[in-house]
Amino acid sequence: MIEFGVIALLILALIFMVMNGKSTQRELKQIKRAHKLLQSQNKYSLGIVMAMSTQLQYVFQTKLAALNSHGLIKRQDYDIAHFVLENFQFIIVQCCQHNETVEVAVRKALKGQALTIEFVSQFIARQPSEVRVPWCKNTVDGFIAACGNLVSDKVKTQPEVEETNPTIS
Repeated sequence: MIEFGVIALLILALIFMVMNGKSTQRELKQIKRAHKLLQSQNKYSLGIVMAMSTQLQYVFQTKLAALNSHGLIKRQDYDIAHFVLENFQFIIVQCCQHNETVEVAVRKALKGQALTIEFVSQFIARQPSEVRVPWCKNTVDGFIAACGNLVSDKVKTQPEVEETNPTIS
């Protein structure tokens, strides 16, 4: 009698394990489907980000060329701004796809270049606060805003205020 009880208990344990295994397999299939869907959505989103960043890069480069042709930007500043805008899409993709900061992405873009991160930092430091503040966020949205403000006509055409010492007459 005890033997039948033990056998029945083992059969119940076996049935439980089989049912538990089947539900685990079902969950695994659902997770795989959800993962495929998310991968597809991520690939689509990355494609859109790349297309938008390409268009923004073109617009920004066009505005920078116009600033340069009108003499509203110094040659050294133009070279650095041109480099940043030339690598605009690369920096955006590095930040979005590899979850990097703007500084790390700029450093990657600088590999093999004559420019250094110090030159870029000094260039940004010389810019108006409309460029510096978003750049310092070190995020994609800050980078895009900084680049937009960098080539903005209103930022570049603001007259520089000269400091004067009042004289007593």
